[in-house]
Amino acid sequence: MKPKHPKSHPTVPLAVWVDVDEGVAADVAWLNSLPGVRTFTSCQGTIGEGGPHPYPAQIMVWWPKRHDASIRRRFRIGERGRNWAYLHPRLVDAGVQNG
Repeated sequence: MKPKHPKSHPTVPLAVWVDVDEGVAADVAWLNSLPGVRTFTSCQGTIGEGGPHPYPAQIMVWWPKRHDASIRRRFRIGERGRNWAYLHPRLVDAGVQNG
């Protein structure tokens, strides 16, 4: 017989200060301005910095369906998991990210 686990505690959204790579800071701030969106991790990537294995900027996010259209306009949706997806900021000009 499986042991019963207590229900998780209720949670509330709380704004906190976090360190975010400059290249995606505006995108992370914009995402977190949308009600119900949750960002988990981010990186501005290495494209344009050289190196043998460049990778694009990415933000791991969960969002309510009501934000699909606005998110798809600003980001390319990459790998998806259960209750999260990687978003990749679309480039406005060559090498210039959304701001």
